[in-house]
Amino acid sequence: MSSVLATGLLCGLWALLAPSLGLMTWAGFAGCTTFFAVGTGGVKGMVKAMLCNITGVGCGMLILWLSAMLEIPYSAAIFSGIITVVMCLAGKLPLINYTPGIFIGCFSTFAANGDWQVLLLSLLSGAVLGFLCVKLSEEFSCWYQKLSAKQRSLT
Repeated sequence: MSSVLATGLLCGLWALLAPSLGLMTWAGFAGCTTFFAVGTGGVKGMVKAMLCNITGVGCGMLILWLSAMLEIPYSAAIFSGIITVVMCLAGKLPLINYTPGIFIGCFSTFAANGDWQVLLLSLLSGAVLGFLCVKLSEEFSCWYQKLSAKQRSLT
């Protein structure tokens, strides 16, 4: 229950604050999702989520750039196919071995219309959001255990 409460509270705050900070709310949730999906938790999971999303944004920008530079028929499809191979191979590297996180960064680049600076800040903030959800959940659990112990000692 502590993780439910912590995540609900912090994600609600993110949805409230992100637009006023000029960040993309949905992209923050994508970064948060990457953090949780990586599955390792802690700082290590946060860093891996960030590196995967950064790699994906770079791949997405490369697809957009190559498609614009080389005006050939079906250039977006051709370069999407080529860079997809690159993303899958990159997902074999130990620091970024969560391929779905790379894809999240890439497709988010398309959804953000190539606005990679705001997107990157939003995705990275989302990874921090996921990390903070876990930390606040741990705090809520500690508080609950202390209250429960105190309650038991009174009875």
